[in-house]
Amino acid sequence: MAQAKKANKAKTTSTKKVEKVSIVEEPTPEVTSYLVPMFFKREPVEKDIHVADLFYHRTSHSFDFKAYAPNHEAHLEMIIAGDISINQASGQIKMISRAETPEAWIVGLSKAREFSGKPFIASDAQEIYEA
Repeated sequence: MAQAKKANKAKTTSTKKVEKVSIVEEPTPEVTSYLVPMFFKREPVEKDIHVADLFYHRTSHSFDFKAYAPNHEAHLEMIIAGDISINQASGQIKMISRAETPEAWIVGLSKAREFSGKPFIASDAQEIYEA
């Protein structure tokens, strides 16, 4: 009798190593404050004079006013105490309330008619990211 050859089948087992991939999500920075530098208009004869900074803190909903020129401090305080008006493209005037929407008020300060260069200019609001 013919012997049946037994085929040795080698069992191959493959072990796959599964690596754990941890995804670390970095926190997205949030705007915590806004800074608006204010200038006394002197252009085109001289450079504009930096007279004050206005800060708005989102967490406490408070404003901080830092004046650097005492002779303009009272006039600036009167301007920033109230609402602002912005000319729209349609020719209408949009009013923004400081008490009701302080964040929109501080961002729109640079476009306000009150800071149109007679005699003060407000720069664009700079976003401040703090930890």
